[in-house]
Amino acid sequence: MKKGIKFFLVCLLGSVLNANLVQNYLNKNYKENCSFNNINKYKNNEKALSIIGVSCIKTDSIYLLPYIINKLKHTDYGRKNSIYFLTVLMQKKLLYSYLFDGMPIKSFSFPLTDYVLSYVFEAIRNGNFTKNGDIIIINNKQKGLVYKFYKKEDKMFIDEYKDKELIKRRWYR
Repeated sequence: MKKGIKFFLVCLLGSVLNANLVQNYLNKNYKENCSFNNINKYKNNEKALSIIGVSCIKTDSIYLLPYIINKLKHTDYGRKNSIYFLTVLMQKKLLYSYLFDGMPIKSFSFPLTDYVLSYVFEAIRNGNFTKNGDIIIINNKQKGLVYKFYKKEDKMFIDEYKDKELIKRRWYR
């Protein structure tokens, strides 16, 4: 069984949801779903907020998660998704403090998620990385990926490489 949190989106096609929200999610148009306007529009619909939250994670728009987390409290699946979103947000914040302030993160432990921040967090927490100057290099042998984790100005970056080719760059504040 895979370790970690599995987010619980139930009843994706429930009649309560806007068809566009569901279609965007199913068609992987996550950017269309992840917006402050949608969070406000669906502020009382935990199923919709869960879809929006996952869409925000898939587009690396972690900064919108706090607006969702506190609204997910009335249902079992809403509370579980809230924990998933909070885990990703906390890992981001702690990695930022580690990178910019040298704050140790070894004593923090979170459930594993399928999001890249979780993998980077665990690798750094457990000392499974090398350094090249100010760049932290993490090998994900299972997926055949290499992550380069570094800071530039007020942003933290995770560059994802496969076969020495940059395939994705993420940045966070």
